[in-house]
Amino acid sequence: MRLVVDEYGDDMSMEQISDATGTSKSVLYRYFTDRAGLQAAMGEWAMGVIVRSLDEAAAASAKGEGSAAAQESLAAMIRAFVTLAANSPNVYRFCDTAVNRFAPEETGGFFNSIAGQLAERLGLSGEQARLWSAGAIGFVRAATETWLSRPDRPEEFATTITHWLWATLPEQRGVEQ
Repeated sequence: MRLVVDEYGDDMSMEQISDATGTSKSVLYRYFTDRAGLQAAMGEWAMGVIVRSLDEAAAASAKGEGSAAAQESLAAMIRAFVTLAANSPNVYRFCDTAVNRFAPEETGGFFNSIAGQLAERLGLSGEQARLWSAGAIGFVRAATETWLSRPDRPEEFATTITHWLWATLPEQRGVEQ
C-alpha cells in the first residue's frame, strides 16, 4: 500500500488503492475499515520508523553523557521524520492527513506518540516539558511541510532545525514547572 500511495499520491481513494494494488475493496475494508484506518496503520508504520531511529541513536550515543546524548536523540528523531518525508512525501502526507490534529488529552495518536517519545528521550517531565514537546512536534511538522515544496539537502535541513529546537529547550532536563 505504501508503495502505491508513494507512487500515485496521497489523495488516492480506497477504490484507486484497491485497483493499483490488485486487492479487492472488500479485503481492504476488512483489514482497515476505511481510509482513515489505512492512514492510521501507515501512521503506526511511520512511528515505528521514527522509534527505530531513536533506538539506534540511543545505542550509538550510549557512551555520551547527558546533554550530548540528549541532543543526538533530538537530532535522530528529526532526521527520521525528515528522511521519511523526503523519501516518501506522498506517504508522509497520507499519514499526516489522518493525524493532523494534536489532542494531548487523548492517549495514542501519531503526534501524541512522537511528543511522548521526544520528552522521554530528552529526559523531560512536567507541564513545561509537555508544552515544549507538543510545540517542537508542531514546529518540525510545519517546517517540514514548507521544506517539502522544494526538498533539498535533507541532512542540512534536519541539522538546522535540530539546532533551533535545541536552543529552545527549557533547562534541558528535569523540568517540573
